[in-house]
Amino acid sequence: MNSSARVLSLLVLGTAAALSGCNGSTGLSVADPGLQKINAYIECYNGVEQPIHEGFQTYTAWIRDPEAGPTGKEAQPRSPGKVLSHRVEYCGQALTDALASTPATPLDEPMRQYQKAFQSLYALIEGADGYFTREEYRRDSGEGMRTQHAPLMQAYADFFKASEVLDAALEKNEQERRTAQLKQIEAEEGRSLAYYHLRMIGDGKQLVMALQGDEPELAEARRQLAAYQAMLAEMQSAGVGKNNPMWAHVQRSADVLVRDAGRRIDRLASGKPFTARELQDDLEAKGSMLTAPDGAQSKVVAAYNDLVTTSNRMN
Repeated sequence: MNSSARVLSLLVLGTAAALSGCNGSTGLSVADPGLQKINAYIECYNGVEQPIHEGFQTYTAWIRDPEAGPTGKEAQPRSPGKVLSHRVEYCGQALTDALASTPATPLDEPMRQYQKAFQSLYALIEGADGYFTREEYRRDSGEGMRTQHAPLMQAYADFFKASEVLDAALEKNEQERRTAQLKQIEAEEGRSLAYYHLRMIGDGKQLVMALQGDEPELAEARRQLAAYQAMLAEMQSAGVGKNNPMWAHVQRSADVLVRDAGRRIDRLASGKPFTARELQDDLEAKGSMLTAPDGAQSKVVAAYNDLVTTSNRMN
């Protein structure tokens, strides 16, 4: 069960999807009756994905064979950790209310299964966290570690499966909405700030996705990078956003994404493997642009997420 590669793509997809529901100044269809519902789905998804995946990595890292489970003799067992309460609440009653609201959408059933999987998993995580925090394993010869491991791992597997299905559904929804929005904006305003705003986020995500995995297709990644740079040059040449003080920050974030995507392409093209130290730095960075090593997938993702965060401040 490999979650380390997935958490990066999930963070990208979830964060990008959030923008499609946050446009307050671009003339988009903010009165869409399904928008509030979809944003509730995205809040849950974005809220718990990263901590759940990080918790899984923390929990399995100290077990020599995660499939077999702990022996009870490990020197430093660690809890999967809990998720901040406000994040858990995103997937609670607020989400239940959103699921019950109209109109019905193709996202409803994947979201319902995701909520169910998360709540089942989290009940086990809370129990495990209490067990490890109290260091009960020191007094029961590790019996609790052994008995709770298999149900916890199965719950993780169920959650990751539901996550993949929801991920695909959110991606499809986002693409459809963004395509419709771009057509609407271009028809009504031309290639305005609102138009490029969506393009920077949507095209940027495609660039990040092209650089996922250990062996991405470099020719396609270079094509995506060149197309993204050309779009930014077109926007800057047209003077889009020059009178908007926040837009300079968005453009700078896009430039950083271009830089870090280029560095990843160069690193992959060189064939130089990451050192043990770089891999450790990448693990400890947890999505930080400042500490992740140059060329790492996580650094490109962090640059993209910063672009989305900066972009959302304009709304």
